[in-house]
Amino acid sequence: MTIGKILKWLGIVLLGAAALFVIVGLFLPRDWHVERSVTITGSREQIHALVADPEQWERWMFDMDALPAETELSAEGQGVGGSVSWSGPAGRGQMTLTEADPQTGIRWDGKIETDEVNNHGKIEYRDLGDGQVEVTLTDEGTLPPVIGGYFVFVMNSALDTHFEAALGRLEHAVEAGG
Repeated sequence: MTIGKILKWLGIVLLGAAALFVIVGLFLPRDWHVERSVTITGSREQIHALVADPEQWERWMFDMDALPAETELSAEGQGVGGSVSWSGPAGRGQMTLTEADPQTGIRWDGKIETDEVNNHGKIEYRDLGDGQVEVTLTDEGTLPPVIGGYFVFVMNSALDTHFEAALGRLEHAVEAGG
């Protein structure tokens, strides 16, 4: 077999593998959905003061010690229209509050790695009585076609870990007095 034939077959195999990658990627699910809950000793008002104010999110939503030093994080406003944005080696994004109710929680629209809204999330409060509030954080969105389907599992896993830790920090902040 000549070098030309080997290269020709190698090219055909690589082209076939690339085509298979694209075809499979087009049919993989691209939606992620993560939901985590924690029970916090405190009031809805205490929780809402930290949740509905993006300027407070550094205290609980983000693990400031784990963020790369080059990450820029900014927050502005409270309640509806309040937002937090970030950019750095781990990516870029912005979350803007679209609803904020001290009794029920917040909702946001997110732009993750894009200038278009591709993410929706919410934090809901449910009074359990005896000074206990269940806080549920839900986040969902859609990754881009072809490559996105290959990363849904990674996205779900990473966000699950992140939100579990964030809710733990929120619990600590509320129970320490806000």
